Amino acid sequence: MKPPLPGTLAGIEERATFEQAGGRATTWPSSLDLVALSKRSPEAPRFIVPDWLPCGYATLFSGHGGVGKSAIALHLAVCIAAGLPFAGIDIERRRVLYLSCEDREGILHWRLARICASRGIDLASLAGWLEIIELVGHDAIVWERDPRTGATFTAACARLAERMEISQAEVLMVDATSDTFGGNENARNEVKRYVNSLVALVPPDTGAVLLVGHVSKPTAMNSSTTEGYSDSTGWHNSTRARWYLYPESRQGEADERPEHTGALILELQKSNFGPVDQSMRWDEEARMFLPEAQPIAFDRQHQAREERRGILLAFQGCASASIMVPVAMQGPRTTYLVLSLRPEFPDTLRGGGSGKKHRFRRQIEELRQIRAIAESEYRRTDNRHTTSQLVLTPEGMRQCA
Repeated sequence: MKPPLPGTLAGIEERATFEQAGGRATTWPSSLDLVALSKRSPEAPRFIVPDWLPCGYATLFSGHGGVGKSAIALHLAVCIAAGLPFAGIDIERRRVLYLSCEDREGILHWRLARICASRGIDLASLAGWLEIIELVGHDAIVWERDPRTGATFTAACARLAERMEISQAEVLMVDATSDTFGGNENARNEVKRYVNSLVALVPPDTGAVLLVGHVSKPTAMNSSTTEGYSDSTGWHNSTRARWYLYPESRQGEADERPEHTGALILELQKSNFGPVDQSMRWDEEARMFLPEAQPIAFDRQHQAREERRGILLAFQGCASASIMVPVAMQGPRTTYLVLSLRPEFPDTLRGGGSGKKHRFRRQIEELRQIRAIAESEYRRTDNRHTTSQLVLTPEGMRQCA
């Protein structure tokens, strides 16, 4: 029996028969025609949302439970279907199929009405461009391994392929992965096959898949983590772009838990075909995410100089107040915690985000290397033990002046 062709309803139905018959082979495409490629200019990677949503691949959109992923994904679906900018970024119009496995019709209607009102469009105008399937209470597992035969075909997968074919949708949005993936989330090969089975349903040149996923409880509780996904690294490796939505937090004092600032950050943590140093912040007045301004090279250099000077002045302030600056970068009392409490500390480094702490640690290391700060031993008054602190050197004092 020959293996079926992927990417079509007929192919998926044939695959079911093929797998049930015990087949394991898959059809590979022909090799690249290098001669033909040499005769035409290469095309740059295409995006539906520049840098954020690449064509022909899957993108993972993850975040804490209840933080607002579904509302944002639905807003994005409306923008793509209507050809409207998303978060101030121009996008290419596409037909969208949105699987809602967590929200029922009433909530979807309520959100759609608010989104359309805020963007000034008529909900009825999206007919033919946006198809939403409410699957709460329905079998939505599109990938699952049969323990007896090893087959992964499901009835939901066939129905999804059928709807994609009928609607001619180019963008598939799945909310959420936990409702549609029946495999082992810690098995990279199963995650990869699940992602590939969905990517096969969209046009390679103009389509895209957006997977809305949750992070695990430890990830959600760890405000300092930079990993906007959980379980297997297959979720990171199988997608070409990855978004992380989280509430911004500020580090509390000593053993206090980090406190939320009230801001909601959407961060582009991975983009194989574009820059990743991008983030969006929720604007309450505009009722939408807006890109945070990215500094140009000169601005970055100026910011780095100002941050370095602010750190040095914070060291000077601690010395004047007889405050010991610890060497530790982790623990209840750190270099960052002590310096950030000083009024001289630069505001651009406050807040405790991963990017800010990375810049801070880099500044500390550079200050060490230029000998503007150094470690110095001192004897504690409480237990007479010797420990280390960071202090300004004469060079550091000169730079402060």
